[in-house]
Amino acid sequence: MKHLLLALLITVYGCAGTKTKKEKPQALSLPAQPKLAFTVTEGILHPESVIYDSEDRSIIVTNLASGNPLEKKTISYLSKVGLDGKVQKSKWVTGLKAPKGMAILEDHLYVSDVDRVVKIDRKKGRILKTIPVKDAKFLNDLVADADGNLYLSDMFANVIYRIEDDKLSVWKSGPELNSPNGLYTDGKEHLICASWGSDIDSKTFIAKVPGTIVSYPFKDSKTATVENTSGHFDGIAADKRGHLWVSDWISGDIYEVTKSGKATKRFNFSQGTADLTVVKDQGLLLIPQMNQNKVIAIQLD
Repeated sequence: MKHLLLALLITVYGCAGTKTKKEKPQALSLPAQPKLAFTVTEGILHPESVIYDSEDRSIIVTNLASGNPLEKKTISYLSKVGLDGKVQKSKWVTGLKAPKGMAILEDHLYVSDVDRVVKIDRKKGRILKTIPVKDAKFLNDLVADADGNLYLSDMFANVIYRIEDDKLSVWKSGPELNSPNGLYTDGKEHLICASWGSDIDSKTFIAKVPGTIVSYPFKDSKTATVENTSGHFDGIAADKRGHLWVSDWISGDIYEVTKSGKATKRFNFSQGTADLTVVKDQGLLLIPQMNQNKVIAIQLD
């Protein structure tokens, strides 16, 4: 399994380059303690997810205004923040329930919103339409592949949906998904899922069987799991070297996973460390702190 994971991850992150046998592994140039670039608190209320819009060089934040991840009232909103950490518009898009994961496709921003997906004009900040998910229990993350298809996780239903031309279908389902949460794709070959775990306590959200990180190829049934790693995983993103960064919502731990599949805990923050992202050209790791009403930016290089 370890060799399979290695082969898959090399394929997934091949764009980051390969090494010859004579080269030594690239050292991780991180300080002993995280180097804080900036913190955003203005207008931030229970942030769950962040995404980087490279076109206008801004950071978009989903805010669960009530703090309830299953909120059905349309009281939540999206904020827009600059790369300097300054808020450009605290309530950029309103009328959302409990927005979580986001994906950008051309001029549109798609947002997972409890029991629907919201399609937004990313230039005007205006909701264009909603895509209802009939049997939704707890929609979570969204990611887009290179062909313009979206993948959407439903953590409580053990389902990953595929959305093509705004039409929904089930891509994978079953208890083996282990409460799928964070999603990442290289675009063409694989979808990587960070799961929360099974048998979840309804009050504490703690799973009796913690989640894992699994790579699902688009074209066959072979999967690979990151070994010796488990947790209540939430966000997952890749840096410019092709290393994954994964957050554990319950413990506040953040892991780095190399292309060989080795996972190392790098940082620890408070409970509520949610759906992170990486701004590759800036070397910034953006982390929503859901319980502390802030987004922090860590300088990776």
